[in-house]
Amino acid sequence: MRFRILDMSSGGMNQSRSDFERPILRMGSVAFFAGIIIVITSSIIHSPGPQPDLMDNPAIFAVYAEHDYWIAAHIGQFAGIMLIYAGGYVALHPLLTRWESGTVSALATLGLAAAIMTAATFGILQAVDGIALKMAVDKWHAAPEGSEEKAIYFGVAEGIRWTEGGIQSIYRILQGAVAIIFGTAIVKSRLFIRWIGVLGIFSGAAAITTGVIVAYVLFSSVRDPVADTETVVTFVWLIALGIFMWKRSMKKKELSPSK
Repeated sequence: MRFRILDMSSGGMNQSRSDFERPILRMGSVAFFAGIIIVITSSIIHSPGPQPDLMDNPAIFAVYAEHDYWIAAHIGQFAGIMLIYAGGYVALHPLLTRWESGTVSALATLGLAAAIMTAATFGILQAVDGIALKMAVDKWHAAPEGSEEKAIYFGVAEGIRWTEGGIQSIYRILQGAVAIIFGTAIVKSRLFIRWIGVLGIFSGAAAITTGVIVAYVLFSSVRDPVADTETVVTFVWLIALGIFMWKRSMKKKELSPSK
């Protein structure tokens, strides 16, 4: 009877790590890219043209009520964000913890925990904005003009809208925390080019700033310049991560910390 002897030498362990990490990195890279594409596509469906003032509730509720793909667009956004957090960031975590120790490893683990909280918060946000609010505005829109029923449904929809604003504020703050934590880990890591980490830190700061603004003014146009900047920088940050992870997974030589 033949027995296969497991090679526990340094070379054997490194090869085992490579066999594990290459598919994880590729899946993480694809998850980042696919998530971005799905989020952008769903957002175009969500807001296909010029929108009224987001703080003008009667006008914006009418737009939501007449939107045939409102729920589908929000489910799409949810799927895209889940790919980014449950796929991309989860794949990034072992790369930083397996090859690094100390501060970088601790930051990566903290970042993973924050990513899980962020994904959960976004799920709640989409349930409130994408489903509950849509049902409320549909009822309001269908009620007879000037009726007590219409006034009641408007109050319900407005309350859900405020709830949406509060959850979005917390989501953006958590989103920023994830980017800052992973960005700091990357800056301190020997595996990445440091500007990728700096980009993540900047993205995170913009997201937290947007979240704080939303907490005070909800969807006022005051938030738009910061929110738009944050969206662009965040997509660039995620694309940079995806490209780096894919290139690293394609290396034929042993995955090891870059010098």
